[in-house]
Amino acid sequence: MKTYQSSTSNPNITAQAWKLLANGRFWPFTLLVVGVASNGVYAHAPLAAFASMSGATLSRQRAVGVALLVWLVNQAIGFGLRGYPLTSTAFTWGALMGIGTLLAAVAASWWPGWCRDSFSRYLTWMAIASLLGFALYQGLILFAYPVLADGHRMGWEIVGKLFVKHLIWSGGITIVHSLLLWRIVNRRQSVI
Repeated sequence: MKTYQSSTSNPNITAQAWKLLANGRFWPFTLLVVGVASNGVYAHAPLAAFASMSGATLSRQRAVGVALLVWLVNQAIGFGLRGYPLTSTAFTWGALMGIGTLLAAVAASWWPGWCRDSFSRYLTWMAIASLLGFALYQGLILFAYPVLADGHRMGWEIVGKLFVKHLIWSGGITIVHSLLLWRIVNRRQSVI
């Protein structure tokens, strides 16, 4: 059995495996199902994590589709099952979360050409995409917060907890994606 690093030393095989995974049905469907299921764990799905990791692992069009579907289901569950108030403020927050989700997915989907050449570059891009996605999403929320706060407070301790949650989800998604890439690369190399 080869290690991930040795099995992904050929940039062409690594790039082909990435493309195969991104263009298939399994990975986008997995992101969508896990993103929707995360609503059972949290009142608010980790939208920035799913958006940025979708952007980093899928084509831009697919990433936007997956991220917005996770956001839409999150909103439907919130307003339909959790009883979010049907107020202009609640709808504005929902719209801001959707815009932040879209920004994170699109920004992470502009991957540089080098990010698929090696495992270390892959991990570097996944980390950059995760941080960028969180910064865009949470930055938008923090920017709008003083206007829409309704007396609630959001301090850095809350942002810190959200960041930890984001890192856990982004890290988990990266691990699963890495294992799937490794599996595809090993299959392709065994054929060669």
